[in-house]
Amino acid sequence: MICNGTTITSCDGAIGTMGLFLAAVSPTQRGRVQTLLTDPRCGGRGLRAMLALLDTDPRELPDELPSELVDVYIQDDEAEPLHDCERCGLPVPVHAGRRCGHEASVDCEYFPACPHCGGRTGRHAFWSARHATN
Repeated sequence: MICNGTTITSCDGAIGTMGLFLAAVSPTQRGRVQTLLTDPRCGGRGLRAMLALLDTDPRELPDELPSELVDVYIQDDEAEPLHDCERCGLPVPVHAGRRCGHEASVDCEYFPACPHCGGRTGRHAFWSARHATN
C-alpha cells in the first residue's frame, strides 16, 4: 500500500495497512469502519477485502477516501472491491451477486466513474489500462 508516496511493505503487516487505511477514512466514519474491520460478526467483509487488496497489491491511496465510497461498504454487507479506477487505481465496490465459476457476478455497479478522480471503473480497469499503454 502506498500513502503519501510512502510504501508500506509486507514486513509492516496488515496492522500498518489498517492504520493508514483508517487515517484516510473520514473522522465521522472512522469508528464504524474500525468496528467493521476488527469484528467479523458486525459485517465488513468488503472493507476487509479492500484492506487485503491494498496490503497485497500496492497502489496509491488518496489522503482522504471519498465518504460516499465508504458509505457503500457501511450500508451494503455484500459490497466487495471487485472494480477499480483505470486512472488512479482506487478499488471501488460493487454489489456482488451469485458466484459462477471463479468470478462473482455484479448485481449493482455503484460507481461507473471513480468517486475520487472521475476515471472510468470496471473489473481490472487499472491494470488493463497500464497493460494497454505498454
